[in-house]
Amino acid sequence: MKIKLTIDNKNYSADLAQPKSIAITLLPNGEQPSHFGAPACTSETLEGGGFIGDTRRGGSCNVNILSIVPHCNGTHTESVAHIVNQSKPVYRAIDESIFLAVLISVEPVIASSVTDKYLPKLDNDNRVITRKQLESALANYTDSQLTGLAIRTLPNFKSKQTAVYDETNYPVYLTNDAMTYLVERNVKHLMVDFPSVDKMYDDGQLSNHRIFWNIIQGEKNLSSDSTTQKTITEMIFVADDITDGNYLCNLQVPEIDTDAVPSRPTFYELTLE
Repeated sequence: MKIKLTIDNKNYSADLAQPKSIAITLLPNGEQPSHFGAPACTSETLEGGGFIGDTRRGGSCNVNILSIVPHCNGTHTESVAHIVNQSKPVYRAIDESIFLAVLISVEPVIASSVTDKYLPKLDNDNRVITRKQLESALANYTDSQLTGLAIRTLPNFKSKQTAVYDETNYPVYLTNDAMTYLVERNVKHLMVDFPSVDKMYDDGQLSNHRIFWNIIQGEKNLSSDSTTQKTITEMIFVADDITDGNYLCNLQVPEIDTDAVPSRPTFYELTLE
């Protein structure tokens, strides 16, 4: 089930029968990643009126009640509604069912060694991704290839799939200069393998989210300049056997009217013909 396409005057093919998921498998009531002290994702049996939604307990079928905090429990995708008063469901922020994407691998650096800026501030011991690193990693890609961008941090520990991010395991984030560069490159769907593009404790400013969607710092309303057809996907996991380069991406999300939903970004490898 192959398709062929032309990108920058070069011919590629992709096999849609060979998907590569970059989502973390979420195990309710089991070991799972979490962020910001949020409760874990849980599952319990629906019971009532003599009905038991568990075949192991004699029920006719399995019916579970899931409790989840999408922003903090595993792979999730956000729309601009995450930071403004107006509604913008995630599924309505994705124009293309399949789009071009690039995967890069970057090793974060210690904040004390960089000149990039961040609002409110960079703490010296934070690990960050800088503009210079992204410029280097993306130098050989055109803007037309960057509808989607996935960032894999190095080292690529498998423990990312179950990591609990807190003060003792402080997550990576982007500098404001790095995010500004991605906006300049017209990235529409940003995917990262850390829990937030912003610093975990940032005095509630979410400066990188605001730069990405062009929301005035401190403002909670859209303006005529805001870019609403864009998404941020956080807490992905890209296995080592998925190499850096060009892909097609299918960003799969449920049609729930909310600012963040569990998601399953899926890559299809592009082969130069």
